[in-house]
Amino acid sequence: MLASRHATARLQSDFYRDQFRKMLRWIFYSIIVMFLLILGIIYFILLEPPQSYYANTQSGRIFNMPAHSET
Repeated sequence: MLASRHATARLQSDFYRDQFRKMLRWIFYSIIVMFLLILGIIYFILLEPPQSYYANTQSGRIFNMPAHSET
């Protein structure tokens, strides 16, 4: 009977150890994904493309206008 309890305890500890390691792996992967998303946001904020301006006529033609200089 004592051996049965030890076997049960061993199985439980193995189960919890394996589940802890699996959860730790998922947390590690999610942290990596979060850092990649943060880096992507920073990249898009810092390297924002310049604004382009357009004008159109009454007939529907579109003209590219030069950018407004802030001097």
